[in-house]
Amino acid sequence: MIWWIFPAAVGVLGLVILMTGLARFMKLKVATGTTRTLGGGMLLAGALVLALIGVNLQTYSRLNSERSVAIVDLTLIEPQYYQAQVKFADRENFENFDIRGDEIAFQARVIKWTRWANIVGYDSIFRLDRLQGQYTSVAEEVKKPRTVYPVRNEPGIDAFELVRNRGGWIKAVDAYYGSATYVPMVDGASYEIIMTQTGLMTRPLNDEARTVLKKWIPPTSKADAEKASQLPYK
Repeated sequence: MIWWIFPAAVGVLGLVILMTGLARFMKLKVATGTTRTLGGGMLLAGALVLALIGVNLQTYSRLNSERSVAIVDLTLIEPQYYQAQVKFADRENFENFDIRGDEIAFQARVIKWTRWANIVGYDSIFRLDRLQGQYTSVAEEVKKPRTVYPVRNEPGIDAFELVRNRGGWIKAVDAYYGSATYVPMVDGASYEIIMTQTGLMTRPLNDEARTVLKKWIPPTSKADAEKASQLPYK
């Protein structure tokens, strides 16, 4: 509700000024009536813009502690092709995604407020942005089919885009950035996607996930890529 206090106050002020302007018109005081009507209309328009930004910010979640954002269960369809059943923390139903590659990745957007904004109750906020598959080998990443899905809603004005383009005068913002986590896929693995104060992370929830993580070697060279491709992801 805190996001609506300022837009509501501006809107009420604008409405009062607009009504007094109309009253001046009725008394045939055109000059002052025009000024107040235009001023009230501009304030109402500004309140609407602030309200739309507030609507968009409500799609972000407050980050005042470690928070679970999704549970994902993986089922092998064929080599380098999985079905991911995802239960997002803010949605009631499971959602299914076809994921190609060796690893599953989640990305999020984070807005961190300044200290004075924290004092008045504005915690850092985040929102999941996309879900995708990726290949361990860079060569395969370039050549093979990829799967990318948006996992966000975009009501109102995009707050992250506004901060990115106008960050110089939005003094309440300390930082804005993207965060990602990715882990190897294997048949039967279950993971929990978590947002922390430092960004996204993944925890294994069963033995299949823990086993493949212990053997997982992100490649840094062609030899490493060939070695990684022999791990039991399939």
